[in-house]
Amino acid sequence: MFHLIDYESWDRAEIYEHFHGYLYCMTVEIDITEFLDAIHQNHRKFYPSICYCITRTVNSDVCYRYCRMYDKVGYWDQVNAHYTVMRTASNHLFTHQRTLYNPDFSTFYEDFLRDKALAEAGDSLYFDKSGAMDNVHISIMPNTVFSGLAYSKPDAFTGYGTANISYIPFVMVGKYHSVDGRVKMPVTVEFHHAVNDGYHAEQFFHLLEETCRNFKA
Repeated sequence: MFHLIDYESWDRAEIYEHFHGYLYCMTVEIDITEFLDAIHQNHRKFYPSICYCITRTVNSDVCYRYCRMYDKVGYWDQVNAHYTVMRTASNHLFTHQRTLYNPDFSTFYEDFLRDKALAEAGDSLYFDKSGAMDNVHISIMPNTVFSGLAYSKPDAFTGYGTANISYIPFVMVGKYHSVDGRVKMPVTVEFHHAVNDGYHAEQFFHLLEETCRNFKA
């Protein structure tokens, strides 16, 4: 459900108006040692498990669930996982799929595996064609340990108008690797400065790492 905010009394209104249209990316290596131990011990797959942790992190704070709908700013009470998968009929083309978030990991996991299999057999850029905006977008480059990643600023974010604009962070995860006996994974997140400052970016990575550390598979 989408909830409108009281814009006139919003303590962020001045920052929102000044920084609307500005996006920035931040890459951090997070520690996923306990997370990997948990999924390996319980024979869980990596991708649905990390998508769950990312979606849970976004749902933990309203600051990461803002959106502009019909020229009004508000937030979603819950967002869902919207992720990329490779199409089985191609050696490099991908598609997007959506799995509804469920705080119960086992339920989310089974739903994810079902949805992922359906999307992999598809032949279009978006297997999920609902056009829903209550999503956190997630992608993965599982074979690359990157130290930085940048995205171009879409024209859709430069103005106000009546366009529907999601301010939910976009998350890219890379290849995990060993560092001094621990396992680290690069994560790049694209933030909208209109709603997320440096404080929120730092907090996001702390929350994600904590979610992974306390993950129960």
